[in-house]
Amino acid sequence: MSRPLGLVLEDLLPLIASHERNHPEAYPEESIRALYEAGIIGGPFAEEFGGRGMKLVEAVSVVETIASVSPSVALIASMPLGLAGIYGLDDGVVPDAHRVAFAEQTARVAADYRAGRLYAACNSEKGAGGSLAATKTVATRQPDGGFALSGEKILASAGRNAATFFSTAKVSADDLPGAGVVEFFFVDVASEGVEVSSDWDGFGMRPTESQTVRYDAARAREMMAFPDFIHLVQPLEYFFCLFAAIPLGCAKAILRAMASPAPQSPALRLRLAEATMRYEAMRAYLLQTAEGFRPHAGAAYAARVLRTKTYVSQEATKLCAELFALGGGRNYRRTSLVARTLADSFAGTALRPPLALALDRLIENFSLGDAE
Repeated sequence: MSRPLGLVLEDLLPLIASHERNHPEAYPEESIRALYEAGIIGGPFAEEFGGRGMKLVEAVSVVETIASVSPSVALIASMPLGLAGIYGLDDGVVPDAHRVAFAEQTARVAADYRAGRLYAACNSEKGAGGSLAATKTVATRQPDGGFALSGEKILASAGRNAATFFSTAKVSADDLPGAGVVEFFFVDVASEGVEVSSDWDGFGMRPTESQTVRYDAARAREMMAFPDFIHLVQPLEYFFCLFAAIPLGCAKAILRAMASPAPQSPALRLRLAEATMRYEAMRAYLLQTAEGFRPHAGAAYAARVLRTKTYVSQEATKLCAELFALGGGRNYRRTSLVARTLADSFAGTALRPPLALALDRLIENFSLGDAE
């Protein structure tokens, strides 16, 4: 019997933590490779595709645990982990006309995971504010039936270290009958027309190599899934839960650092006890929301995820800042692990996806109706 993934991950944490400690600004290639080889990144795939059928609630715990020793590794890993989660969903959500093609694509992507090929998200755009409708990248049907993408993306996780980007692009109904607002496309990073910049200089999340990418009629390897996939399946909520786990893991890391060595002051112990209760409450909220994930869960669940992601990200980052201040001067230096973790918590909250857009949507969609 194979070991539980939780135990496998525990074995990898010293390696991941060592890289974070000794190479805080370098892309964590060894850590990502180890997560692939251990079967953690591909865990959400069904067993027939080499996975373990990991559910979202388990994936959230995995991302939080990784983030507690390296937020950057957690962010990089959350992208392919989330993609595997989408392919691990019950195929009852797939329209009959696309069932065979989707199964074949799932097998191809799963084979890439087993070979250690890194799939990375390349979706954000300047000025879009996280809105799919504001996406400017376009996909155009080619004479042979394939698609070519043109446009500019920012914050492409892993940059040149990725093997394949999954990118959003608008496509006309003439080119793709039944298309949604945008569709996902797989673009191999080494393809002609793909230009990966070297402009990443983040305040936090330094090792993620989240570069700008320009597509100039870059040939997509294939379209992901099937037309109107985002509307029919609602996969973004899966990723939002994973993203919320990252600042939560940052709070866990700083709590752990503050408690070692155990403080002698009763007042400080009380503050840390209160902080622990806040952390545990946020974690329970996130896990409960993740537990309810299912394909095409509807508007009420989408609103629940948005509230959860917004609240957990805000409150976890706030807790990180309060704990940093509580620690006093011992962490007030550039090389401090606590200071770097604080910066990472802010970077994750600000960028994945922009919090301002989430708050706008919360106001627009506010309802006292059924939130489940």
